[in-house]
Amino acid sequence: MSKQLFTRLASACALALACGASMVVPSASASTEVAYNNLNTVPANVNAKANEDTYSIPYFDGFAPGTGWGGQVQTVITNSRILKAITTQLDVFSCEHGEYQLENCYTTKPTKKFSQEWFVSVYEVGAGEEPGALVASGTTTAKLRYRPTTNVSCPATSEGKGFGANCDVGGLLQQITFKKFTQSKPLPTKAIVLLTNKCEACAGKVVNIGTFTSFKEYNTHLAEPFVAEPPAEGGVPLVGSDPLPESAYAFNKYEATGWGEYQPVFKIEVK
Repeated sequence: MSKQLFTRLASACALALACGASMVVPSASASTEVAYNNLNTVPANVNAKANEDTYSIPYFDGFAPGTGWGGQVQTVITNSRILKAITTQLDVFSCEHGEYQLENCYTTKPTKKFSQEWFVSVYEVGAGEEPGALVASGTTTAKLRYRPTTNVSCPATSEGKGFGANCDVGGLLQQITFKKFTQSKPLPTKAIVLLTNKCEACAGKVVNIGTFTSFKEYNTHLAEPFVAEPPAEGGVPLVGSDPLPESAYAFNKYEATGWGEYQPVFKIEVK
């Protein structure tokens, strides 16, 4: 659910007014190590039901190094610093038929998927916490399920009625993994990870970047009716740490504060 974050991003905008060489990849027999993982901070259940909807950040144009939205991570020491996989979460707003905010979202085949290309880039931390040298980049063609059919028994909201048992107003929470990288340097202890897709709304299919805060309910009695489910585990990563827990990278620029509830989630594996 992204209403609050669209507002936050607009405020941030108002205030703010390629590597060719690849590293040698070890043999397939090399062991896998987890250098960072905060997927545990996404609530598994909301209202005692399976979590299906994360708060999310709008997609960004670019599909190139230096673009996107993401965060800074601090990895643990591992034997290898060569990337094997980066896993993250997305929020899919696209319906098989209709549009979610018009309350005519209709998905006849819940297992049907569409393809969308996504890009990840990893940077050293440069001066002023801005992205420094590019360490690695990767792409994946994500196979994503459509948002479920609107649940007409859910309460009406400014973004239409929700779906599922929790009446989730936004998109359907999903996970993707990048497995192929061009890497020119070892993964640094501190790194900046940015995500973007190939186009503003590829073929009309809107997919946002998930955060660890999720949608809980819509309550018309509150000044801000979209109620959030806070991060699990106090937002503390299972592996590694968040050196700047109040910061994020929005519109390719370092945003120092105001993002404590909206960190992106990553699992970084090396081999």
